[in-house]
Amino acid sequence: MSAPGLRWGVLGASSRIYAKALLPAITATDGHELVAEARRGHAGDEAPYAELLARPDVDAVYIPLPNASHAPWILRSLEAGKHVLCEKPLTMSAADTDAVFAAAEAAGRTVMEAYMWPHHPRAREVLTRAAADLGDLQSGHCSFTFPLGRADDHRLDARGGGALFDVGIYCIAPFMLMADDDAVRVSASSTRNATGADVTTTGLVDWGEGFVTTFHVSFDEPHRRTMWVSGNEGVLTVDGWHSPGPVESSTIAIQRPDDTVTTVLCEGGDAFSEMIDQFRLVCHDRADPVFGPVESRRLARIIEALHTDSTAVL
Repeated sequence: MSAPGLRWGVLGASSRIYAKALLPAITATDGHELVAEARRGHAGDEAPYAELLARPDVDAVYIPLPNASHAPWILRSLEAGKHVLCEKPLTMSAADTDAVFAAAEAAGRTVMEAYMWPHHPRAREVLTRAAADLGDLQSGHCSFTFPLGRADDHRLDARGGGALFDVGIYCIAPFMLMADDDAVRVSASSTRNATGADVTTTGLVDWGEGFVTTFHVSFDEPHRRTMWVSGNEGVLTVDGWHSPGPVESSTIAIQRPDDTVTTVLCEGGDAFSEMIDQFRLVCHDRADPVFGPVESRRLARIIEALHTDSTAVL
């Protein structure tokens, strides 16, 4: 028997990511129904959000609000008895991340960070090949850059917190999933604006056992998304933008120590549709989360350490 469907409400329906990616996924995927959208009222009035949470016909909410609003509205959603899928970053601190998962456990509800990458078929192939074909993992690099261009964008102030909070997950979490462990050391260098938000950050994460990765994120450079990871038996390179993964088929390349290259054809897919359907199964205890409390807590500690100190031991 299939898991019951989910009736969705959205807090912050004016969000671009919601309109572009989540709304099409919800409306096109079996087992999901959009029943309510809420936008801020006049002068930033948030009463529409509370009114949505009071609706008995809403099972789950998606939260794409500015980052600083995530934790309080996750908690209010849980208090209202709703499951929560929240845009990344789940919260802006490790303590808040712990708090929302503790509240979810107490409420008997699911909270999941809306990180779509591991739900794409190519990402699953990357993780499988990294574990099976590269030997002992040694190094890797991811970049995610784009020109933000809007000086009043919330990501450039305390509401969003900068580039690392916005897109750092795409450059850190793939390697975190490969390591399947906490980081042992991190370091970073950032360029910050007048509000203190990082516009560009370059960093290093040491996962232990000889596996060290680097990343680069920026709001102030041309569009670029790259990814490679290497071990003593090969180097895997993702062809094209590494996240979220294309709808059409694509390839990854594995270069061996003898310089031969294997090209692997990967299925295409809609990572957002797969993510919300996995969320539905998790809500009904039919699946373990691909990116759940353990991973979100681990990532929150890493990002906090990268922001806190140029060199931090975790």
